[in-house]
Amino acid sequence: MSEMFEHIIASHHIMRNPRMAFFTVLSVALAVAIIVVMMGLMGGFREEIMRTTIENNPHVVIEPKEGENEIHLYRTLSAIVWTYPGVEAVSPRLKGKAVVEYRDRARGVEVLGVIPTDEDPLMRVERDLIEGSFMDLELSRYSTVIGSKLAEEIRASTGDRIELIRQNRSINLEIAGIVETGTATDKTLVYIPLKTAQDILGEGDVVSEVSVRLYDLYDASYLAEEINRKTSYTARSWVDINRDMLNLLETQSRFVVIFYILIFAIAGFGIANTMIMIITRRTKEIGILMAMGATRLSIMKIFILESLILAPPSALIGCILAYIAARLIMMYPVELPSEIYMVSRMTVVMKPEFFFWAVIYSMIVNLVAGLYPAYRASRLDPVEAIAVE
Repeated sequence: MSEMFEHIIASHHIMRNPRMAFFTVLSVALAVAIIVVMMGLMGGFREEIMRTTIENNPHVVIEPKEGENEIHLYRTLSAIVWTYPGVEAVSPRLKGKAVVEYRDRARGVEVLGVIPTDEDPLMRVERDLIEGSFMDLELSRYSTVIGSKLAEEIRASTGDRIELIRQNRSINLEIAGIVETGTATDKTLVYIPLKTAQDILGEGDVVSEVSVRLYDLYDASYLAEEINRKTSYTARSWVDINRDMLNLLETQSRFVVIFYILIFAIAGFGIANTMIMIITRRTKEIGILMAMGATRLSIMKIFILESLILAPPSALIGCILAYIAARLIMMYPVELPSEIYMVSRMTVVMKPEFFFWAVIYSMIVNLVAGLYPAYRASRLDPVEAIAVE
């Protein structure tokens, strides 16, 4: 039997079973669409977390010497850090816990005492402002820039005066700006001038850390190692600080692959089941074909071809559905609680390789799912098959 004959018979079987063909195409198309959208969502989630982590955190954090709680010679340390190549910004910072009160509302906050001209190149604070000016902290010791979520919770805006309380000390501050980073820190962040922080936190002329930003973030590990080797301070790169999160993302990627396999396995079982039903209905026809001279290999090829013929339309429809779903997600992004998911909204990234791999996997699924039914059809006894009513 010629290969053209096998193609004709396979196409004829599909045309005679439009309903079965429809559901087979639909099951694989949905699997492709789900896989592509999931790849896009996971890719977007991963990229957004990495972007948020990198943009909203220093590349290197230098902490006090072992056995100490503060850095006293922070000016000297900052000068040393500036001698290393690739350093873009160095900012001494003093951190502490406090309470903010505005009218009858109070919230626990993370106070961050900074020198605005040093901090802005480090964290791009001015870029993330939705109200006011970060540089106003240079003009007045009694000014502050707070996170957007915190401002919402205490119902305060620029120009309002809040009270910052730390143990038996308190100070009135005017809100000079409101910053929105899209992370959980928006609920607790309070920027104040470094001198003011040193007064309210009662620590003297010291800082908690010296933070560094590099032109190339991948040089962070090298710089941290150099500082650890040449000084008695403890330096950690953004990779060290976020190692648990990076490991979690890696573990998550492995679980997602298992999810992809399960989705395609379900679609594969659906195809196999459909093909077996076709074989059951076509048992007599298979027997007649074999009696007319069709070899077992030809019969096997016919049913494998049936499965493969359905693969391209399945993949195409799946890709179209995935693209439409992705566009809808982009147009109507789902808001997420940043304190739980580390990002403020669900994003999707559509890359050509997502569609490519989904199409390849769908072709493989169609082929593998058709192998057993094709083998089963080829093993039928012609005499017994013809006798089937």
